[in-house]
Amino acid sequence: MGEDKSAIKSGTPMLGVLGPLSSQTKLFSSRTKPRGDSFIFRMHYRTTFVFIMACCLLVTATQYLGDKIACLVDKDSLSQKVIDTYCFISSTYTLPSTKDMQEGLQVAHRGLGPDVPEEETVYHNYYMWVPYVLFLQALCFYVPHWLWKMMQTDKVMNVLQGLNYLIVDQEQRKKKEDTMVDYLYYNWGRHNIWAIKYVVCETLNLLNIILQLIITNQFLGGEFMTYGTQVVEFMNYEPQNRSDPMYEIFPRITKCSFHRYGPSGSIERHDALCVLSINILNEKIYLALWFWFLFLLVLTILLMLYRMATLLFKPVRSKLMLGRNARYGSRDTAYFVAEKCDFGDWYLLNTLSRNMNGPVFAEVLKKLTRKMEEGDDATLKA
Repeated sequence: MGEDKSAIKSGTPMLGVLGPLSSQTKLFSSRTKPRGDSFIFRMHYRTTFVFIMACCLLVTATQYLGDKIACLVDKDSLSQKVIDTYCFISSTYTLPSTKDMQEGLQVAHRGLGPDVPEEETVYHNYYMWVPYVLFLQALCFYVPHWLWKMMQTDKVMNVLQGLNYLIVDQEQRKKKEDTMVDYLYYNWGRHNIWAIKYVVCETLNLLNIILQLIITNQFLGGEFMTYGTQVVEFMNYEPQNRSDPMYEIFPRITKCSFHRYGPSGSIERHDALCVLSINILNEKIYLALWFWFLFLLVLTILLMLYRMATLLFKPVRSKLMLGRNARYGSRDTAYFVAEKCDFGDWYLLNTLSRNMNGPVFAEVLKKLTRKMEEGDDATLKA
């Protein structure tokens, strides 16, 4: 213990101070392992990652377990398998000029009709790329967490030393509290870089959700940004006056043109009507993604505004610490510590308070305040 105390007084790094007790944290499962991130941060790399991966697996299973596409051809001499495969790997198309025509009377299916030269044609080939795009998007939501995991070096877990769990042995608890206070005191002012790294990762979350909105919008031909609002408006229209936006973006019936050489060597064109049953699933997935991305974007923007306020304004940090310590500890103690905090120290204390029992954290602040006051008195006497 003599060596440990001398290491603390010389201002050694965190692991040197907490070495004797940090090994105990390995006994705790990684599932309950404390981290220095927020609930909204976890919504990016946990909730969103799992949700998008589940959608990816669902689409992949549907494509491999059922027919990806089924096309009706106009010639019996053509192989059904060849036409289905060709239309799936090339592309199918619809005619926007016929989307408002009455189905069954003016056109066989909405969005289809006889080909007219120079008529606008919308090609659809995104459906075969949906699983791959979803998989890459899921990875993008995990990247900021992976970077933060690499940079934080388990600081929060090592500082806590298991104080986030209920410790019945009072002597053991006090020993860990004293070790935590020693670390906080002798490393005061050295956590700014660590905290700024976290703010950078939070910023990456915001940039990523914006990027995913742009990528998805481009992937779906520029229709994703207004997809959710169009669906909501569609639900409020009268049945005879509404056009389903899900059908327009994710058509279930499309056309496909196949060319081959005839008996005389001339080029023959064969039209096929193709049923894209996979789009019934795709339209629901992207509708859910639209609402989730919007919800997550709003939460992340609010989080970044909160983070900027805590980063730039000390009174905000002081009030937050007072609020957390008001129930179990002294307001004067919390205010004293908060006034001496820069952003890095405040963020570490704030993170510890979220992972610790209220009375235990209040006791740590009380001991830290006493140690700071003793240090100030010693400085004045010197």
